[in-house]
Amino acid sequence: MDIIALDVRLDGFDDPIGNLVRDEEGALAFAYRSQYLDNPNAIPLSLSLPLTDATFVDPNARPFFDNLLQERDGPLQRVMDREGLARSDVAGLLFHLGRDCPGSISVLPLGAPAAKVPGNFQTDYRRLDEARMTRIVHSLYRRQRLPDETEDPSPLAGVQSKIALTILPDGSFAEPLPGTGAPTTHIVKVPDQGHPSDPQLELEALRLSAELGFETAEAIVREFEGVNALIIRRFDRALDGNDRVVRIHQEDFAQALGLPPSLKYERNGTEDRRFDAAAINRVLGATNEPTAEKRRFISATLFDLMIGNVDAHAKNFALLYEPTGGVRVAPRYDLMPTRLDPNLTDLLPYAIGEATKLAEITEEDFFLFLQAFGIDAPGAQRRLTVGLTAGISRRLVEQLHRMDRTGMKRFADLIGHNIDEILTAFTLAIPDEVRRRDAYIDRGGGWLLGS
Repeated sequence: MDIIALDVRLDGFDDPIGNLVRDEEGALAFAYRSQYLDNPNAIPLSLSLPLTDATFVDPNARPFFDNLLQERDGPLQRVMDREGLARSDVAGLLFHLGRDCPGSISVLPLGAPAAKVPGNFQTDYRRLDEARMTRIVHSLYRRQRLPDETEDPSPLAGVQSKIALTILPDGSFAEPLPGTGAPTTHIVKVPDQGHPSDPQLELEALRLSAELGFETAEAIVREFEGVNALIIRRFDRALDGNDRVVRIHQEDFAQALGLPPSLKYERNGTEDRRFDAAAINRVLGATNEPTAEKRRFISATLFDLMIGNVDAHAKNFALLYEPTGGVRVAPRYDLMPTRLDPNLTDLLPYAIGEATKLAEITEEDFFLFLQAFGIDAPGAQRRLTVGLTAGISRRLVEQLHRMDRTGMKRFADLIGHNIDEILTAFTLAIPDEVRRRDAYIDRGGGWLLGS
């Protein structure tokens, strides 16, 4: 196997920040450049790759760079077939695909010019009329190739059909002009034909998250000739002082923990390499406000349990690296009541104590979960459990009547069912509004009228 050396670039820095090398055996190594380490504005690529003059060898380097490759098989498979590359050849794949890594990172052949630069709304984008946008959305809906001359300028993680585009100040859609390296500003997510209501369900979950005070990605649903698409404003974008679109460096929790995509659920990991509460605590401990971030994460866990989102895996949480050097947890995104779909697992993405399903959670399990975040005193555990659970459930219950009126009754019934289970497990009073609701049949694929 030939040696490959690649430049690793970060948007906002004129020169490469480091180099990724594949040796004759296929092992990866990454090192920051000394000039970058001397830059007072330097930020790490990842919590798993801190700023140091040491070289990160394969077990440390591979997970981060593997996470830059798309989870969708199509683009990867085409390059693998064309170039004769194995899926394990991360550097070989990035040689061909690294120009379009998610976020602010690009991985390029040595000496290649920067592939990502700030975007000027006036000169760097091409408008998309309604007819072309409709063709793009319908192509994604049918899982067909995109219309001619349309390429996804910012491939995205995840398995759903989606494309990254830009919304101009006048509200029209646009795509970066080829070769400009300009950023996109929004993500357009399109359901498959078997789940046409997914955009509305995800929008409702995001709306509930924001209503309860969680920082949450902004989104709307737009219809394109009978197909609804969820349009999400990117939280890793901003405008600089010259009104140019710039990228903000971010990484998901899998990258921060040095976990490959295959270990994004705790159940797939090993004792020392898994996405569990202890690992999450380590990530949150590295943020600017660790105590506040831990409390928010515990609250988000209760929220996810109540709305039936059991897909909150390591790639659905992210960190944002502020230009000033700070690190904070990104807004919530990819929220979906997955338990509404009887074909999806009801296993939790990370255990709550010893429990791996909602129905198994006891108050003792939640106390064990809190211990992983450094909350050890029994009195503090009980006060936090009661306070957060009662507060989140009360505010969700306040939304149920509105959901009933706006076509979200099944989702509301699921929330009522989950709140009932959690409050019962924690020996807390069940609100009358929950008791009166229609009974949701867990995993049965339907709902029965309550007595």
